Amino acid sequence: MPDAAGTTVRGRLSAAEPARREFAAPVLRPAAEPEPGSRLRVAIDARKLTDGERGVGAYILNLVAALLQEDHALEILLLRNGRRNQPIAAADRLEEIRVPLPAEIPLTPGTLRPFLGGRRFDVFHSPFDIAPLGFSQPVVVTIHDINWIVNPAYNSHNIFMRRAGGFFYRTNLAASMKVARRIIAISHATRHAIVEYAPWHEPKIRVIWNGIDRRRTFPVPKDAAARTLEPLLPGANPFVLTVGQGSPYKNHLNAVRGFLQAFRDRPEYRLILVRRPAGRDRELERLLRTAQAAAQVRRLPSVDPDVLNALYNRARIVLHPSYYEGFGLPLVEAMSVGAPLITSSVSSMPEVVGPAALLVSPGDSDAIARALLALDGDEGLRDRLVSAGRERLALFDWAAVARSTLAVYREAADSSPGP
Repeated sequence: MPDAAGTTVRGRLSAAEPARREFAAPVLRPAAEPEPGSRLRVAIDARKLTDGERGVGAYILNLVAALLQEDHALEILLLRNGRRNQPIAAADRLEEIRVPLPAEIPLTPGTLRPFLGGRRFDVFHSPFDIAPLGFSQPVVVTIHDINWIVNPAYNSHNIFMRRAGGFFYRTNLAASMKVARRIIAISHATRHAIVEYAPWHEPKIRVIWNGIDRRRTFPVPKDAAARTLEPLLPGANPFVLTVGQGSPYKNHLNAVRGFLQAFRDRPEYRLILVRRPAGRDRELERLLRTAQAAAQVRRLPSVDPDVLNALYNRARIVLHPSYYEGFGLPLVEAMSVGAPLITSSVSSMPEVVGPAALLVSPGDSDAIARALLALDGDEGLRDRLVSAGRERLALFDWAAVARSTLAVYREAADSSPGP
């Protein structure tokens, strides 16, 4: 769309931005009808689901509910985090075992067998990258990303944590992929990264996108969202919303830089940064102490689900300029409420948003600033992106995720061990 100077919006973004690639949705495989007497019983490691449901925990919660709804003969054995106080789900086909050990510790691969001793299951599913060892039953592992292998610096500013975390994940991801009969990758980007790292696993990888939890993010009237946010954000200031944990790969430094550059002459504008702490970021902290950032940037360590939904609904723009994502849940959350989106032109982000967002080079804060100004000032562009996002939501359906996952379980149960 040409602007007043005759420059296209596309041209005003980063010149280094790669061409948009088109990604087909994963092939959704129908779950085969079980033969009489072949009721499937699946053990699922749900220890990443604590009392706060986010990220992988939300993936597990939605997957379990959708599996039970999709296959009325399915039985599930859940390994529940010992710190979670309430049961994960109430169903007569579901049994829960409390495991006192955290999910991601060096002991995980070799310590789960005693907790399952004597219990029957046909397939074991680890939905968070690290699979147990030593089971005779087939193992399925969901790989969300391999960013600890791709670049440990994405995950921590601390040199010791990079080395320790890199060693832990390189060792355990390699072991998990080796033992798995099937690997679920949550995006084509994750599949591609796995194949680049370990091409011999390609035949057993199946791509299944995440679903959107419509109970968590959904449209509400702007005035209702404003009332919810009044104690937190009094007044009607327009704002840009960025959501994500504080790891370096989330690129909050360039998100803040781009925002401050774009709206330095618009003091009424705010950046709401919902940023779960994940180690110190001294450069970002210095930037946030500047006078302009102190006036225009509001950092929130966490918010309740109803407040987060209100923030998405009232946001003028959602900005998600990550360097790396396995999927990027804030993208579908923004699309689900009709919020205009800016995201990165790398990793899984173009695959997830399709034509429903402006793409920018995440390392270029100038490009981020130009995209923010373009999307703030062009109502036609905003409407087109929002409309494309609403159409795209049909691709992120938990019932379809459950059907494809059940098909993977049956593939794994019927397969023979690899070499």
